[in-house]
Amino acid sequence: MKKSGAMLAAALLSGLLSATPAQAEYPDRPLRMIVPFGAGGGVDALARPLAKELSQILGQSVIVENKPSTNGQIGMAEVARAAPDGYTIVMSSAAYAITPAFYQDLPYDIRKDYAPVTILASNPLVLVASTHFKASTVQDMIAMARARSGSVNFAAPGNSGIHFLAGELMGSVAGVKWTSVPYKGAGPAFPDLISGQVDVMFDNPASSLPFVQSGRLKLIATTGQQRLAAAGNAPTVAETLPGFDAANWFVLAAPAGTPPDRIQKLYDASKRAMRQPALVEFMDRNGIGAILSTPAEAAGYIQAEADKWGGVVRDNRLAVQ
Repeated sequence: MKKSGAMLAAALLSGLLSATPAQAEYPDRPLRMIVPFGAGGGVDALARPLAKELSQILGQSVIVENKPSTNGQIGMAEVARAAPDGYTIVMSSAAYAITPAFYQDLPYDIRKDYAPVTILASNPLVLVASTHFKASTVQDMIAMARARSGSVNFAAPGNSGIHFLAGELMGSVAGVKWTSVPYKGAGPAFPDLISGQVDVMFDNPASSLPFVQSGRLKLIATTGQQRLAAAGNAPTVAETLPGFDAANWFVLAAPAGTPPDRIQKLYDASKRAMRQPALVEFMDRNGIGAILSTPAEAAGYIQAEADKWGGVVRDNRLAVQ
């Protein structure tokens, strides 16, 4: 009887254990990818094909949601408040690290409120000019500005982003002053740049190079450490101003506190996605280079960029106008 009782107890325990629902493997429902900028912009253009590839790899839909606002603040704040479960992620640009240098009262802290997944990729900027502009090289531009301070007009797509800061950094390194003309993005600046009302602009290759190829703008330089094949092997600013480097980059992050195993799964999926032929072709066409840093490397990269551009803001006493 004792043996039968023990066997019955074991059978009951086995039944209870088998009835306990197994924990679902992450992810078991769709993910939200917040893009804190408008549809059709540089971040959105990469986010959508990336989301498509991630959906295939993760086996769940990755839905892109645009939350445009001043330098991405609304979208970034929403992700900071989201549950740290790996189902809400953000894809942003260099603004992720630059915006805090201009705004002291942001509703989030980039060091405390996010868990970086990876720096996906980056692209150098292109320095384009009106075809009416007399200078055709960085040396010519510097000479003009030294002859008469402020004589070179820079179109600034936004007054606190990487394109604006690249112009300020270039002037600081060269020891000259430009006249900055703010615009609400590169799109509104193009008509004035093409007509010659402003002289030059730093921009992303994808939006400016078509104007260069059609002969409506001329290409002066790029901002990476190496020449860019997509830009026809144009010289770099660093060839005239050694050490100059300014790039727009793309980061994927989750709310702070997201379990490390889920961060790792997102990182592994991102690496696979960025190596898919459709994304490789997109990046090659637009002068974008994959980085795919580990989560730890991404945190270090973000801190270095925040320190670099924060220094430019402080040293030049820059402020949002």
